[in-house]
Formats: sequence, C-alpha cells, structure tokens
Amino acid sequence: MRKMFGNSRARSGVIVLPCGAGKTLVGVTAATTVNKRCLVLATSNVSVEQWRAQFKLWSTIRDDQLTRFTREARDPVPSGPNANKPVVCISTYSMVAYTGKRTYAAEEAMKYIESLEWGLLLLDGMSRLNLL
Repeated sequence: MRKMFGNSRARSGVIVLPCGAGKTLVGVTAATTVNKRCLVLATSNVSVEQWRAQFKLWSTIRDDQLTRFTREARDPVPSGPNANKPVVCISTYSMVAYTGKRTYAAEEAMKYIESLEWGLLLLDGMSRLNLL
C-alpha cells in the first residue's frame, strides 16, 4: 500500500493477497484513500452484499454514496448536487459483461457506469472466474 500511495498520490498497481489476508479491507482502504469513484466487481450477489457491509463497517461512506447493481439490488445512482461526488458502485462481472437485452432500469444503470471516469477498479475473486 505504501508504494501504491507514496508521495501523497495514487499510482497504478495490482495487489494480490492469499485467502484470509484481508483483501477486502485493503480494497476499502484503497478506495477511501483515493477518494474518487470506485467500481467493485465481484463474482456473486453474495459477494456484492459482503463488499457493501465491509464498506459500511470500515469507512464513513454514506448510503447515498454506495450503489449496488445486481439482479436483486439496484440502488439509486447519485444525482443532483451529489452526482459528481465520490461513489462506490458494486456489481458482478456477469451484470457488467452481459450483452443481451436489459430492463430499462438495468440499461440506465449501465449507462451510468459507462459514462463515468472511475478512479479505482477493484476486481474480487478473479481466481474463480473461468477466463478461457
């Protein structure tokens, strides 16, 4: 973390840790340190809820700064004066990668995700994805 956030600025980097080493806490710490929009992609809806709970536990993030985009949960995206403030959007790989027809709400959520510049991308559970 020191190398990634040295000299009071964030640098590009990849942090890989074994199971149980605190990757989620490192991710929450990185997101709060960067203080920019953060997109978290997880492998399942359960993982999305776990990330949400950990952000609420380990940070001072408000509910209106925390957005979920899954089949079961679609939180409102920030609008008005909060539209340009840092936000954490948590979704699944499958929701973001889906190329078929979406509901209106899902399409609007994807437009929101695609329209923003994200300061940090957290990829959770990469070892469980079938990339071949």
